[in-house]
Formats: sequence, C-alpha cells, structure tokens
Amino acid sequence: MNYDLNDDQKAIKENFANFCRNEIAPRAQLLDRAPEHDVLKLIRENIKKLASIGYLGMGHEESCGGTNNDLISQVVAGEEIAKACASTFLSCGASCGLFGVPVKLFGTEEQKRKYLPGIIAGDIIGSFGLTEPEAGSDAASIRTMAVKNGKGWVLNGTKTFITNGPIADVCLVMAYNDKNAGPGAGVTAFVVDAHTPGFSVGKAFDKLGFRGSPTSEIILEDCEVPQDAVLGEVGRGFIQAMQTLEYGRIGMATVALGIAVACMDEANKYSKDRKAFGKPINRYQEISFKIADMMILTDLSRLLIYRAAWAKEAKDPESAVLASCAKLFASEAATQISSMALQVHGGYGYIKDFPVERLYRDAKLGEIGEGTSEIQRILIARSILERYCA
Repeated sequence: MNYDLNDDQKAIKENFANFCRNEIAPRAQLLDRAPEHDVLKLIRENIKKLASIGYLGMGHEESCGGTNNDLISQVVAGEEIAKACASTFLSCGASCGLFGVPVKLFGTEEQKRKYLPGIIAGDIIGSFGLTEPEAGSDAASIRTMAVKNGKGWVLNGTKTFITNGPIADVCLVMAYNDKNAGPGAGVTAFVVDAHTPGFSVGKAFDKLGFRGSPTSEIILEDCEVPQDAVLGEVGRGFIQAMQTLEYGRIGMATVALGIAVACMDEANKYSKDRKAFGKPINRYQEISFKIADMMILTDLSRLLIYRAAWAKEAKDPESAVLASCAKLFASEAATQISSMALQVHGGYGYIKDFPVERLYRDAKLGEIGEGTSEIQRILIARSILERYCA
C-alpha cells in the first residue's frame, strides 16, 4: 500500500502552499475583522486570486476551462487554502463545489456553457440553497414551492445559512414541485440568477466564525424562472442535493483539516518561543503531549479524507459512508486541536492579535455544516446496520 502523493500532487501541494502563504494568509485576519462591505470586496478578490492559479477549475472538465484533477489533488490544494484562510476555502467551495459540481453532474450542455466557465474564472459566484429556517438537518421538510405556469416555474420560499448569499450571482434552489411525491420524487433543483425579479438577499449574518465568508438568507417571492432553469430532471432535486453533499462533506472535512494544521503550526511556534521557569514551554510534558495529540489527530484526519476521496473517485459503493466518517472525525478533531492550541497560548490565545483565537472560532462550524456530527453518526450507523443486521 502506497501512501505517497504522486509527482503532480506534490507539485500542487508546493505551488498552493507558496501561493497561499504569500497571497491568502496575510489577508485572513483582515477578512475576519473587516466591516461587512469590505468583507464582500475582499472575499471576491480572494476568489479571483484562487481562480488565477486554477483552483476553481480543478474538479471541472477542460471543455469548460477546468483541469479535471482527481479528488485527492483537490483535497491537497484545499488543505493549503484552508490552512491559510478557512473563510476563503468555504466561499470558493460553495461556488465551484456546491453550485458547480451539480451543474457539472446533472446540468444540460447549455447550462454548463452558461455558468461553469464563469465559475471557474471567478467571474460568477455560485451558492447552494437547500437549508431553510425550519429545515436544517431534516432537509426533506423544506417548504419552498415551485408551481408550473405557462412559461416555466414560480418559486416561493426562504432559504437560510446560504454561504455566499450576499455576493452570489446565481443560486441552486431546491423546491417541492409535488409535495405528495415526497422528497425522492417531488423536489426539483432550479438554477436561479440573482437578478431575477422576486429573488432577494437578506442581511448578512453576524457569525461567530468564518466571518470572512458572507452568509445570509435568500428570499423567493413569486420568483419566475424559465423551464430551462430546471437542473436535470423534474423531481430529482433532492437526490441531486444528497449526491452533491457527499462531495461537500469531503470539502468540510478538508477545511477542518486545514484549520487543525494551522492550529498545530501556531502552537508549535508559540511554545518554542514562549519561556516559563527558565525554558521553552514545549519542553514541558504538559505542552509536548498536547502537540503529540495534535499530530495524531491531524494525520488520522488526513488519511480518512484521502480514503474518502479515493473511494469517491473509484465509485466505491462505500464512498458516501466514508465521506461521513472523514467529515465527522476531522471536524471533531479540529475543535479539539483548536482548544488545545488556545490552551498552549494561555491568555494570549484569548486575544484577537493571535491567529489561534480566529481558528478556535472557525473550527466549530465543521461539526455543524454539511450535516451535523449527530447526522453523520446516524448515517454511519444506518450503513453498518444495513450491512450486518438486515
């Protein structure tokens, strides 16, 4: 069994590490603290920066301007971005991943030509509209409705916690077209341009973490879209969303890993320079054991993510549960590591001048976004029970 990255993947890691160190990391603290109007400008700039080195096109076909890299290569690059600035990773992922991937997988050729080149170039920013104020973990209970009329469809409803909501040019909206058919056959995905009459964006949420990635509600009030706004087949939207979230869980695991690695780096640097009782604090067992635990947890997270990414590429039937395992473990590991890193810093870790304070706040989202830890355990347990206890 070979755990080595291939030469292309090693080059990707080095190139993205260098780029993010120089272009993305220096802006992370600024993004976290900036007022809302500055955040919207800065995150757009960061998205364009990453488009310039090909990140937004890594998972997309060459015919649309992408480079069609394998999923492990995308994870390798994503770890470096998340380590530099988790908010930037999240906004890029919502655009080229949560929006771009379903368009790639299920869209018509016309939809792909219309949206994907702009997404890949960073000229169009996408978003993904599934969650609603009363439909989070229970995604099947969405209330947004799509009613067919003579020209197309009329959408009514509210989506919430929409990453990129305030800056998105387009949103993939899930709506019931037939409530009686249930989620498996009655939900349709619609590609809705932000300038469509009846489409409006709520105020950006004032969040604990990931403050550089804007999030808001999206409101649909008699929002009329043409027939060609349907993504794939009518009634298949919920299935499409669930398949997309398998990729999203690998992405959320990756951002958790990037945060964890950044925390470990900060703890190492601080504990090497900080002295107490006449020697660096990393020479004390209490601190060195924390750093050892960080190493174990980050490495295990990375291996689980790589395995899930490999399984998805190989179309392994276990890829969905492996994505849940990777997301669950990496996200919970990141919160543990961020807490340990803050503890290593002592009082300084509680001060905003130190990056670990931001990382500590960012880490928590991993246990919530793309399906909570509780939901992941349900999915994992269900998979085991179906396999062994049927």
